[in-house]
Amino acid sequence: MFSKKIKTALLFAFFVLASGCAHKNPLTDFQFQTVMAPPYVLASWYRISELGAPIRIYIEGDGHSFDAYNRPTANPTPKSTFLREIAANDPNPNVAYLGRPCQYLQTNTCTQDDWTCGRFSPQIVNSMEQSVLQLAKKGQTQNIVLIGYSGGAQIAGLVGVKHPKIMNRIITIAGVLDQEAWTAYHQDTPLNKSLNLRDYKEIFDQIPQTHFIGKKDRVVPNHLTENFVQDKNTIITLEKADHQKGYDSVLKQIYDLN
Repeated sequence: MFSKKIKTALLFAFFVLASGCAHKNPLTDFQFQTVMAPPYVLASWYRISELGAPIRIYIEGDGHSFDAYNRPTANPTPKSTFLREIAANDPNPNVAYLGRPCQYLQTNTCTQDDWTCGRFSPQIVNSMEQSVLQLAKKGQTQNIVLIGYSGGAQIAGLVGVKHPKIMNRIITIAGVLDQEAWTAYHQDTPLNKSLNLRDYKEIFDQIPQTHFIGKKDRVVPNHLTENFVQDKNTIITLEKADHQKGYDSVLKQIYDLN
């Protein structure tokens, strides 16, 4: 049932990877692989050199979901290489980068809901969960560190609470942890087809976690993270950082967290 979808996905991946320098993929030392995670086919890049060691999986943000006029786009593939660059420079032996459903690879199962009101829907989360577990299996490990950027933090949390015993740590960078509070703050349309990590907070609070936030972040204001996180000592605030810039000084700290 996936043959046509796989062909579409691979063709799209080829054009993404072969496209111009404006969107050059920094994951040149990683192996590309499509992940079959029904009903989606996800794009992943990984570098595994020590079987059995913890695997660090970077989960992309919401990507190019809306244009400058706040209209849904036809393709949510991120234009920024911010998270891919962080993943590419991670010195740990087992590192993976995982795109969200319909980013990089678009098949006929993708609908606009998948990157708008349903970006954290049960089927999206289940697909991401399958992908995380497949990457962990490839590394022959049950020790997982999830690093979620922006909306990817919500995904990391929702996947993590389903498997708290194999989560070494959840790390978030400028992360959306309570999507209902986030959309309310921006007076955006509620994500009415999505789950919310707040509903699983009791489990989430038991998982080791570290949150990096930028004092100048206007996309995910600091107070949203501070209001959600139980242990304030797990929050690291960077005075000069915004939603993407200013995190260079803590990269070593991010890489050392396991």
